[in-house]
Amino acid sequence: MIGVLACVLAASAPSAPEAATESELQSAVFRAKPAVVMIMVRIGATATVRCSDGATAVVQPGSIGELGSGSIIHPDGWIVTNGHVIQPYQEGADGAFATELLEKAVASACAGELDGLPAAAQTQRIRALAASPENRAGLALDRTLQVHLSNGKSYPAQVKFYSPPAYVIVAQTTDASGNARKEHGRDVAILKIEDKELPVVRLARHSTDLHLGQALFVIGYPGVVVSHELLSRATQYEPSITTGRISGFKQDIGGQRVLQTDAAIIQGNSGGPVFDDRGQVIGAATFTSLQGEQVVQGFNFLIPVETIQEAASKAGVTPKGDSMFTRLWNHGVDLYIRDLHYRAYRNMSAANRIHPGFPDVERVREDCDIKHKEQGYLHREEYQWALIGVLLVGGIAGVWFSGRRLMSATRRGIRGIVREELDAREGRSQP
Repeated sequence: MIGVLACVLAASAPSAPEAATESELQSAVFRAKPAVVMIMVRIGATATVRCSDGATAVVQPGSIGELGSGSIIHPDGWIVTNGHVIQPYQEGADGAFATELLEKAVASACAGELDGLPAAAQTQRIRALAASPENRAGLALDRTLQVHLSNGKSYPAQVKFYSPPAYVIVAQTTDASGNARKEHGRDVAILKIEDKELPVVRLARHSTDLHLGQALFVIGYPGVVVSHELLSRATQYEPSITTGRISGFKQDIGGQRVLQTDAAIIQGNSGGPVFDDRGQVIGAATFTSLQGEQVVQGFNFLIPVETIQEAASKAGVTPKGDSMFTRLWNHGVDLYIRDLHYRAYRNMSAANRIHPGFPDVERVREDCDIKHKEQGYLHREEYQWALIGVLLVGGIAGVWFSGRRLMSATRRGIRGIVREELDAREGRSQP
């Protein structure tokens, strides 16, 4: 009986979707890449510092940057990323970057009184001076938030919705039983840049149907690649891809769902979209695992697509996975995968006219042009279509002329019959 029940349950359970083919995966990667963006936060400062002896100095301690990734979820420039990527920008003077810059300014301005102190005492004195209300009030920040597309174009961005990382408590309420309940951050942010018909990603409807072992790929801007000393600066805005699988379903410290993956994720990937093998966004990279100060790869985590959808709703935008650029580019990719290079080239050229300079568009378009020219004339699509057109016109013309001849012969036959009938009538009427 148990065996029969197990068979019935197995038969009624929904089967896992078939894995994408190699060409489908290649198509999904090509479709997704233009809509993945680099996000740069830069915090600079000018500090008016008063030291313990009353001396005052104005110092510019440099700037600190934060690198992250994101994806365009609406063609009018709506972008999703992690909250912690823009946290330094959002927190401003209350953030850790501001404190670090002020302490650098104090160390520079008050170097005279710090000389000769032991290292621990120097650190303590710097922190005490930086914490003084007068010195905190003398700190003026210069904050920038920039979004860079892989075609090299950059935009200033506005924050439309922000939820901090999961370790930040954003609210505290009391339930019906009188128990305190803490609400943690969701580590998600929605940004806005000004442009139209941008490339976009397509969000999955939900992540609850994912299964262990399901293939995925991550697209983003790992810092180790962006800042690599052996790579050209010209390629720093082109995103990198890592692949892996769903390896677990967890909850963060705030009780929110997160997805675990073995795909490689590192600083700079944060906020980058994570796709299933069909090219739909199922989440965004959020945090890695550490052992001491060392990142342990293979145990990384994603916020699910539902978190992205909720954030978009709170920002007042409905994600839209379609634009003129995306339509042309996607159709060109489909044609390219099917080796229809002439039409692929035309679609990609049209996409390139809307937003020029995307590396994949230029690379694949060039490949289409080369492969098309390598084909024999009879194998080229435009000649085949021209030949089909000639044959079609010829066929129509043949049918038309044949019809004319048939109609002419029919008319002659009818006239002959009529003449014979008239002659017969005239014969019968004669005496």
